[in-house]
Amino acid sequence: MSYYTPERFNNWIERIREVPIDFDRPETLEVFDKMMDDFVVACLNVIRAVKERELTKKQALEELENMENILTSDVNFEDAEKNDFFDFVREGLKVVARSAKYCIEGKVSKKKFESLLKEALKKEKSGDVEGAFDIVARMGAKVFKGEKLPDELPVPEDSLLINWIDGIDAINTVMLLMEIDSSVEE
Repeated sequence: MSYYTPERFNNWIERIREVPIDFDRPETLEVFDKMMDDFVVACLNVIRAVKERELTKKQALEELENMENILTSDVNFEDAEKNDFFDFVREGLKVVARSAKYCIEGKVSKKKFESLLKEALKKEKSGDVEGAFDIVARMGAKVFKGEKLPDELPVPEDSLLINWIDGIDAINTVMLLMEIDSSVEE
């Protein structure tokens, strides 16, 4: 069983293709949010499958690797703004997948979100982009484990981290919505 397929990814690409984007009208960007939420849910399903022993950790990590590979597909919308925004979202999705891996591997930091963010910004400033990505992914693993993201995480506008923090925020949003859904069911 595959938790996220190329077909599912391509369905999102087609939906994005059909939507005219207007940055002055945020509702035109909803398709990107929904795509991110869908990817987060797929990652959560992989994590759940490990907890319920439907998948071994090794199988789950392979599944997440496949999901990451799907994200690297060559995509061109013939629209520079749409391409740029998609690349922004794709970076967020990549950090979601890495966060899920860390969650499954048990690589969850005990540090506060704020201190992890400071570390990531320091790494980015020193040119260690992969190191910064890694730290943000560890923040995401904390969220997958049930920790809530603080309301305010000050990230400079010109920082690469904005894309990745957006991915972590998507995990946080999906987790909060699931919490609301489960409390409504009770």
